[in-house]
Amino acid sequence: MKEYAFTKWLVPTLQADGTERDMVYNEQMGIFTVRGENQFQKGSIDTQHTVSLLVLKGEISIQTNDKRTVIPAPSYIEFIEPYQWSDLKTDRDFEGCLLITRREIFLQAAECIRSKVAAYVYRHVLEPFIPLEKQDLLRIQSHVDMLRHTLQQKENHFLVEMLENTLRSLILEVWNIIFRMYKQENEFEHSFRWKDTLPRFLYLMHTNCRYHHTVKWYADQLYVSPDALSAKLKKLYGKTANQLISESLIEEAKVCLLNPANSVQDVAEKLCFSDQASFSKFFKRYCGMSPGQFKKQA
Repeated sequence: MKEYAFTKWLVPTLQADGTERDMVYNEQMGIFTVRGENQFQKGSIDTQHTVSLLVLKGEISIQTNDKRTVIPAPSYIEFIEPYQWSDLKTDRDFEGCLLITRREIFLQAAECIRSKVAAYVYRHVLEPFIPLEKQDLLRIQSHVDMLRHTLQQKENHFLVEMLENTLRSLILEVWNIIFRMYKQENEFEHSFRWKDTLPRFLYLMHTNCRYHHTVKWYADQLYVSPDALSAKLKKLYGKTANQLISESLIEEAKVCLLNPANSVQDVAEKLCFSDQASFSKFFKRYCGMSPGQFKKQA
């Protein structure tokens, strides 16, 4: 995870100057302390893995598509796809913790609250920047510190499981804050009067990609043509609707395959493929290996 952090997110000079206290990582996760100005790579940033940033001091400004946003401390930022994040700029007083997690580990940790958070996913996607009150900051810091301490345990036989459980606690804490932020809002208005089809698409994809794999189904729900939907997504996010659905479905498949109780056939059925062969063909096309090989490697 260290190589990913310093080739895709952070400038190499931070790596050269950093101490062991400033970074802790393994193949599943990494936590990197960031201080001062000009610490992030220029241009677009990579979202191959799940990345969040706890802003402790100062402020950071971020370009998302055609909008620039300034986020002051204390706050918590989730770099959610399919935004095109770019040009992260911090001030000289900035201090924060960058948390990078393998996407399948994150999704597996978040699986337990999937149905409960679905109603707010679309709203959070619009503004994935969470201002924190003092007590919120203290609780989130405690979870990040626990993750850091767990990552430092080099000979723990249950390290992955402990990381997943601690990460799950952090996710629950963050979503508890999100629920509190939006509890005053009228759910009816947000459910049926959204101003933009794209947040609606992202919400539908998050909650339905296991069951519906075609662009036409999503377009029908949004009362637009499949071509118009894909064109709009391509313009803003650089990916078509089919690409986004397939990527989301692949992540769902990985989460299911990581569960030892699920066979490849079980996963094919859970994800509503016609048979195991069609699921295996789909998975291999995107991942370069069969579902069985992925399970063995995991």
